[in-house]
Amino acid sequence: MALEPKRVKIGLYSMQDGATSVLEYRGTLYPKAGSFYVRYEETDEDRGRCSVTMKWNADGFAILRHGEVRGEQSFRPGARTAGWIQSGAGRFRLEIETKKLRILPAAADRLPIEIRWQYELWMNDQWANRLNLRLLIEEENEQ
Repeated sequence: MALEPKRVKIGLYSMQDGATSVLEYRGTLYPKAGSFYVRYEETDEDRGRCSVTMKWNADGFAILRHGEVRGEQSFRPGARTAGWIQSGAGRFRLEIETKKLRILPAAADRLPIEIRWQYELWMNDQWANRLNLRLLIEEENEQ
């Protein structure tokens, strides 16, 4: 069964030191050739505006940014992957060691979709942070 693009609401939950922060966005979910994509606009006072595309399939999960902030990050369980980010502060090389990645439902053929991932981040060869994130994608109800 082919899925059509759907308007979705996106919740990005970041858990660190016992506290959870939440960012909410509106975007579109696109199923395509064994992969799923979510696109949305991100605006930040300090970093500016960018278009974000998240892609996932059986191989892993990736985040691409285009605009005032640009970058690529990919997450594969048990692997260390290379990426980069560029903003007004400059361009930084990233290394990402994905500790856990779980996508539910596994078939991703119905909403809601939940992606949970934990990783360690290095920027320009320096350890930067340990992150624990949850992405919740739900159908947007027109009200």
